[in-house]
Amino acid sequence: MLKKIFYYIAPIFLKIFLFIVFMTCRWKIYNNNIFSTYQKKNKPILICCWHTSFLLVARYFKKISLGAWAVSSTHRDSEMMANILRSWKFKLIKGSSTRGWSNVLRTMLALFKNPDNIIAVTNDGPKGPPFIAKQGSISLALKYDAQVIAVAGTANRYWSLPSWDKTIIPKPFTTIHIQFASPLSNKQDINKNESVVVSEYINNNHNILNKKVHG
Repeated sequence: MLKKIFYYIAPIFLKIFLFIVFMTCRWKIYNNNIFSTYQKKNKPILICCWHTSFLLVARYFKKISLGAWAVSSTHRDSEMMANILRSWKFKLIKGSSTRGWSNVLRTMLALFKNPDNIIAVTNDGPKGPPFIAKQGSISLALKYDAQVIAVAGTANRYWSLPSWDKTIIPKPFTTIHIQFASPLSNKQDINKNESVVVSEYINNNHNILNKKVHG
C-alpha cells in the first residue's frame, strides 16, 4: 500500500521540483546549427546521449517543442521518469536492453521508415555500465539511413544522484549547456564493433563539452 502511494505521489513532487529548478536556469547551446541543418534533410534522426545527461537533453527538447520519441524502461522505478517525459510531450517506446528489447527494435524499425521521426536513446541505459554503448539501435538506424547525432549536456552547478549513472540535476539559477555533435558517418566500422565506435563517438562529444564548461 505504501509503495502504491509513493509511486503515485513521488512523480507529482518531482515534476513540481524540476519545473521550479528549470525555470530558474539559463541555457547555452553549442553547434545547434548542426542539428537544425540535419532536421531539414528528408531523413529520420536518432539522438544519442549518455544516461547521466538525459534529463538535461530531454528538458531542452521540451523547451524547443521537439516532439521526439524516447525509449523508456519497463521497470517500475522508471515509470517516474516516463511520467515526466509524457508531461514534456515525448512519445514513449516501452522496453530496454534487458527486457522487451525486441519490441523496441520493432518499433524503431517502423519509426525509421518515416523521415519526420526523431528518436532519443540513452545508449548506456537502462543499467549501465556507464559510458559504454549497447549494441543494436545504431546499426538499425544506419541500416535505414537515419542520421545519428550525439548530444551532451552538463551544467555549471548540479547535483549527481547516487545511482550507477550519476544522473545530473541542475541547481537553481545555474547555466545548462547542451552540445550537438556532427552526425556519425563511419558506417563500415559500425558493422565491426558497434559498441566501441558509438562509445567513442558519444564520449568525444561528452568530453569536449565538459572541458568547455568545467575546464
